[in-house]
Amino acid sequence: MNGALARPRRMDRVLLLPVVGLTALGLVMVYSASAFLGADRFQSEYFFFHRHAIRVLIGLALLVAASRVDYHVYERFAPIALGGSVALLAILLALGGEGVRGANRWLSVAAFNIQPTELARVACVVYLARLLDRKGDRMASWKDGVLPAVIVLGVLALLILLQPNLGSTIALLATGFVMIHLAGARKLHLALLLAAGALVAWVQVLRHPYMMERVMAWQGLWGGSADVLGRNWQLSQSILALGSGGVLGTGPGHGLQKVFFLPDPHTDFIFAVVGEELGLIGTGAVLLAYLLLFLRGLRIAGSAPDRFGFLLAAGLTVNLSIYVAMNIAVVTGVIPTTGLPLPFLSYGGSALVVNLGVMGVLLNIASQMEPGIRAKSVVATNRGGRAGGR
Repeated sequence: MNGALARPRRMDRVLLLPVVGLTALGLVMVYSASAFLGADRFQSEYFFFHRHAIRVLIGLALLVAASRVDYHVYERFAPIALGGSVALLAILLALGGEGVRGANRWLSVAAFNIQPTELARVACVVYLARLLDRKGDRMASWKDGVLPAVIVLGVLALLILLQPNLGSTIALLATGFVMIHLAGARKLHLALLLAAGALVAWVQVLRHPYMMERVMAWQGLWGGSADVLGRNWQLSQSILALGSGGVLGTGPGHGLQKVFFLPDPHTDFIFAVVGEELGLIGTGAVLLAYLLLFLRGLRIAGSAPDRFGFLLAAGLTVNLSIYVAMNIAVVTGVIPTTGLPLPFLSYGGSALVVNLGVMGVLLNIASQMEPGIRAKSVVATNRGGRAGGR
C-alpha cells in the first residue's frame, strides 16, 4: 500500500463475523451478569451495561480506524510505543493506582481508568515483530538474536510482575516465546527460556500469599479437600454454574449463580454465566467462534505479504488466544485463578478496546494478502528473514 491511510481492498468477513458476534453476545451477557450487582451497589441495573456499551462503541471505532491504517506504520513507531508503555508501567508502580485484591493495575486519567498492561502487551508484540524481522538468520545466535528479544520481554515482565499481575505476565512471556520460536530460534535456547519462565512464575507465587492461596484453593478443589465455603468458593460456584446449565441453559437472564453467589460474574467469570444461561450449546458456540478467530488469524499470518506482517499477525493472534485459553481454563478449574478477562465477552475498558483495535490491525494485514500466497510461502522463510536479515 502507498501511504499510511488506505481503504482496505476487502474486509475479511471470516475474521470480522466472529468478532462482531462475540462482542454482541458480550453486551447481552454483561447486562445479564451485572444487573443485580449494579442495582445493589449503584441503584441501577444498567450501570455496568451502559459503561460497557460505550467502550464497545469506542473499540469498534478503533477497529475501523486500524483496519484502514497500513500495518507497516506500526513498525516505524514501535520503539516509541514500547517506550511509552514502559513509562506508563513505571508511573503505575511509582504513583500507585486503582487496584483489587492487592494488585494495582489501573491509572486514573480524567474520568477514565487505563490499564497500562493492556497497552504494553500489544506494544511488545509490535516491537518484537519489528526486532525479530530485522534479526533474520541471526536468530540462531543467543547473543545477537534471542537475547535482545529476551531483554525486552524481561523488562516488561518485571514491571507487570511488580503490580503484581502474574496472569498477564505469563500471557506476555508465552506470546514472546512463540514469536521467538517462529522467528527461528534454536531448540536449546527455547528450552532455556521455558525453564527460566517456569522458575520465575513459581518464585512469584511463593512471594505473594494471595497467589499461593489461589494455588492451594485450586489443589484443594481437585484433591478432595475443597473448602467450598471458603477459599474454593469462587471456583466451586463457577463449576456449579457451568454444570447447572445443561444442554440448553436456563435462558438469558435466568441464571442464579450470578445473584451474589459467583464473584466477578461480569468480568473474569462471565463464561460461567454463559454456561448456566446458554448451556452446552452456548458455550460450544463461543468456543467455536474463538477457534475460528484463532485459525483465521494464523491463516492471515501465514499469507502476510512480508515477514514483519507474518510475525505481527501471529503474535497478536497467539496473545489473544492465550487470554482465551487461560480464562476458560480458570473458569473450568483447569488452572488456578489468574484474573484475566475473556476477550470481547468480559466487562472491561482497556482490554475490550485494545482487543477490538487488534482485530483492526489483523483486518488490515488480511486486506493486503495476495491471492496466490499460501501460508507456507512466508513460514518457510522465517529462519532466513529478509535476505538474511538487516
